[in-house]
Amino acid sequence: MNIKYFYIFSLLLLSSCSNFLTWHLDKGIHKTKSPSTSSEISTVTDIDTNYNISSRIIWTTSANGGIYGNTAYLNMKKVNNTLYSVDTDGLISATSTIDGSIIWQVPTNYNVSSGISVLNDQICLGTMDAKLACFDINSLAMNSYIPLVSYIQNSATFSEASTHIEIDLITELASSIEMINNLFLLKLDNDDIYLIDPATQDIIWKSESQNIPLRTKGASKPKLYNNSVLLARDNGSISSYNQINGSLEWFTLITSRSGRNDLESQRDAEMDILIEDERLYYGHYQGDVTSLDLRTGDIIWSSPFSLTNNLSIKNNSIYGTTTDNILISLDQASGFLNWKVKLNKPSTEPFVLGKTVMVFSIDGVLSGYNIDTGKQVYKMDYGFDLHPRTQFIKDKNLLYFQSIDGDIICLQVTE
Repeated sequence: MNIKYFYIFSLLLLSSCSNFLTWHLDKGIHKTKSPSTSSEISTVTDIDTNYNISSRIIWTTSANGGIYGNTAYLNMKKVNNTLYSVDTDGLISATSTIDGSIIWQVPTNYNVSSGISVLNDQICLGTMDAKLACFDINSLAMNSYIPLVSYIQNSATFSEASTHIEIDLITELASSIEMINNLFLLKLDNDDIYLIDPATQDIIWKSESQNIPLRTKGASKPKLYNNSVLLARDNGSISSYNQINGSLEWFTLITSRSGRNDLESQRDAEMDILIEDERLYYGHYQGDVTSLDLRTGDIIWSSPFSLTNNLSIKNNSIYGTTTDNILISLDQASGFLNWKVKLNKPSTEPFVLGKTVMVFSIDGVLSGYNIDTGKQVYKMDYGFDLHPRTQFIKDKNLLYFQSIDGDIICLQVTE
């Protein structure tokens, strides 16, 4: 080969290798993470191993086919030593908390979008074709049920209802339902709420919301407290209604809509309302975390963090994970930031065990942080595929939760 062409070929080869290596590093392969420039953000690579924390799986059970599609997250309910769960295809399962064994399973042939609710020995679900379906637990256990049908027509009337109920709704249920004195409290996907009596076919009261276009499906359920129904809506508001007659007690806009278009103006109500010491705490997507006076609805403080997951409170501090993947600790009295930690991936709601606030990433990495300083003290990769809105049922040092692909896990965490 001519020495000139060999030289040119060598230069081209070296240049290609150099470009490939640059691309390789830029994509994050063997790339060294740059340290944070903010003194308020802790790094996640320096773990304090002086804390005696351990976790282990007690049992795991493949209970169903999991969740998929454009659906609200399907939460489990624990009653005594039984976990009730459902998948998107409508398979209801009863699982023992003792050893993870399946007690019974029943296919319902519904495509499920919200639930589960366990009310007066009934399991109630919201379906993708805008129905509320309820089943008697004893009948499910015997694998025998015959649902009867009632209807909401023009948001006003019901037909005959029975112990097994199927109610046609105007839109899908946005969350699991609540019960007030044998009456069903429903929040629909259009942000309307109804208190209904399925036995007498009556709508006791309702509250309609302004329809907001181009919003994603909210999942924040009504909160019952004393004699009030507290409700977060996708218009950035919190309202309080009298449980008996539905009269408005107060209305507070905690996050106003703003943006160049409807998409930028979304203020989805995703998290559950949190109450402690006559104060209400809530945060909308693309909104603020806000503390309200429960009696008047007056705003006590607001802090500029966007949330979709639930908050936790411990030792006068509030813990949450934001939509831009930051774990935050806020002072409960003032809303001031105590500390924040940048997380590598989207994560679930935080939960507090002892002196540690813990959070799962959506790919199943469990991380623990000192509740006072935000210093990382624990990390374990379990490899679960989790929904960002995964909720955890705590029983002392045991956690029960489910994965996207239908596994139910019992995890023990000790300090």
